[in-house]
Amino acid sequence: MAKDPIDIKKLFWSNVDWHRRNKEITWFDLVGGNAKSAKGRTRNITLEKVQNIAELLEIDDFAILFEEIVKETKPND
Repeated sequence: MAKDPIDIKKLFWSNVDWHRRNKEITWFDLVGGNAKSAKGRTRNITLEKVQNIAELLEIDDFAILFEEIVKETKPND
């Protein structure tokens, strides 16, 4: 059975939010007046914007902003 498709915008903005919160950067400082759509994980992005955001978050390899985090489960004892 095929996996459900990934919503790339939601994934990207969720990862940005995680890094943003850890570095204590406000949405406004990161995306300016487009904070509402970024918070809602619906804002479209360009490669240039991805690069700018990665620089503001001090991320060298911006591919991590597109990685899906898989929660590990512990085996039953």
